[in-house]
Amino acid sequence: MLGPDPDQQRRMAGEMDRSIEQIERETSAVLKRLVVRWGIRWAVVFAVIFLLTQSVNWLDWLWWIAVPIAVVSLAVPLLFRRFLIGRLERVRGQFGMFGGQGETIDGSWHDAGPARREPPRDEPAGVIIDQRPRGDGDD
Repeated sequence: MLGPDPDQQRRMAGEMDRSIEQIERETSAVLKRLVVRWGIRWAVVFAVIFLLTQSVNWLDWLWWIAVPIAVVSLAVPLLFRRFLIGRLERVRGQFGMFGGQGETIDGSWHDAGPARREPPRDEPAGVIIDQRPRGDGDD
């Protein structure tokens, strides 16, 4: 038999999908815990800043430091998760060729479930090999 085994390709595609889904689930769970801890941490910090600014008038500048730090400390993990999920989708598209679940040359999905998102159209999803015969006779 020439070429890859279709059963093996389907098994590999299933394993890859399960691995990617597990990474997505674990990332979501970690992010939920992070957001809860962030909320508790900054509620305490803002309460302390509020009490300090009520007792000492010249400490109002603490708000101008604490709020941007709080925003950045939440935005960085959220942006990291977005980047990670985007990379996982690209990996899923690249390895989707196993079992015929990938992207075709024209960019359309075939045999893909509704949970899949289309990749960005600005770059090709795989390698395209020009197999046209050359006309110069130097084969």
